[in-house]
Amino acid sequence: MAKDKKPRGLGRSSGVAAATGATGKSASRFNPLASSSKDAAGKSKTRKDQDSDQDQVMSEALSTSELSRHHAAEGEEEQGKGDEEEHTASIALKEGEAGDELAELRQTYEAAQKQFAESGTQEYLRGTIHECDRMLRNCGEEVYASSEFNYIYASALHEFSLIGAEDEERNGFVELALEHISHAADLLNKEKDQAWLWKYYLVAGKLNLQKADALYEEQEAASSKKQFKKLGDQIHATLLQATNLLDTGFKLIPEREEKHVVRLDADKSIEKVNVKEHEMVSAAANVALHADRFEEYDRRKQWNTWALETYEKVTQDTPNNLEAWQGIATCMHSIVGWWADQADDEEEDDEDPDQDEEEPEDEYSLPVYSTERGQMSLQAVEAIKKGIELARKSESLTSDLLTLGAECHLNLVNIAVGDKAAAEQSKQAVTLIKEAISTFPDPALEERYAEVLQEFEEIAGNK
Repeated sequence: MAKDKKPRGLGRSSGVAAATGATGKSASRFNPLASSSKDAAGKSKTRKDQDSDQDQVMSEALSTSELSRHHAAEGEEEQGKGDEEEHTASIALKEGEAGDELAELRQTYEAAQKQFAESGTQEYLRGTIHECDRMLRNCGEEVYASSEFNYIYASALHEFSLIGAEDEERNGFVELALEHISHAADLLNKEKDQAWLWKYYLVAGKLNLQKADALYEEQEAASSKKQFKKLGDQIHATLLQATNLLDTGFKLIPEREEKHVVRLDADKSIEKVNVKEHEMVSAAANVALHADRFEEYDRRKQWNTWALETYEKVTQDTPNNLEAWQGIATCMHSIVGWWADQADDEEEDDEDPDQDEEEPEDEYSLPVYSTERGQMSLQAVEAIKKGIELARKSESLTSDLLTLGAECHLNLVNIAVGDKAAAEQSKQAVTLIKEAISTFPDPALEERYAEVLQEFEEIAGNK
């Protein structure tokens, strides 16, 4: 019996979007407080006017002692007094830290992270950046001689680039953050800075991932193959640096360290998570997205493997981590997808429509399933089954999970030798697609899978 036509998967269907970043090119120093703005009449404001407005907004995040010092220096005690009385939030300094600029900055930044986790607001984060800029100007040097200061400044700029910066400003924030994380590295004392060393490594790694994002944007606009390849090499080198930093940071995170995070869902829900687990899952998702951008198999596999192994470490400690199981299936699906793309032409050339094939007694014992493509196809199905099972139990099922499950089954359809095995995997794929469409009605989802469903119906009709 001739082989029936088998539908192909449609590529990676899920993942966390990576943040855009900067390449490190900078014609002039970026000022995070100098965004262009206009007054009520539409007239462009001067730098002095902008600084006055920014002071009024960002003063909310300064400590009580710094507020007094700041306003006395600027002569602005009366300006915006009513607004300050209503909105200004002060920070209670720890005993013995009043008057210590770095201690006050540290507390402002800690308050910024707590404030965003609890309310999603950014006043303290803006205040952290504002205070860093003031301290840098007042020190009289090009580089503030403190590793912790530069780490805090870089970290605040990184976070603001993700949650508060306008699109046209984002590269400037990332470039400046990269500059300060480099200063932090130069000034680092691993023994003295042990308490926050893991945070430095994580931020440095994340900033390099943002840099890789921007390099990819440049690569998409490349005008020649030579430039395209050069940028690809730069992206690869930047990912190497990023993952080395992240791996070091993961090892240093205190085991029981926890933090609150805001889920970027419709409800903006707040969740308390284990820091190590959360950071590993987030980094793996980001690196996996970079992996998909490589056309070369070795690099696609290398970065998917890094993400895959990171996800697997999470499941070893937390077997019920849904995001990690979904991530494992996603990485394997990406690698299998590369093999499927390469195999299409070969299969068409070798296929003889008049050749009859015997149904194998044990489909999954055939050599094709011992290949890398076969093994990963089987493992991806098992991983996504685990993810879907966990999602059903926790009532957190999504269309992404269901369609990723369908595509993992389609991968097995594409390598199946016997019709029975192909039909079995096809049935499971169609069941998941139909569930996704009925549970999460979306015209785009229906359009995406209309051809696949029609193809299966035609095959079923012919039989």
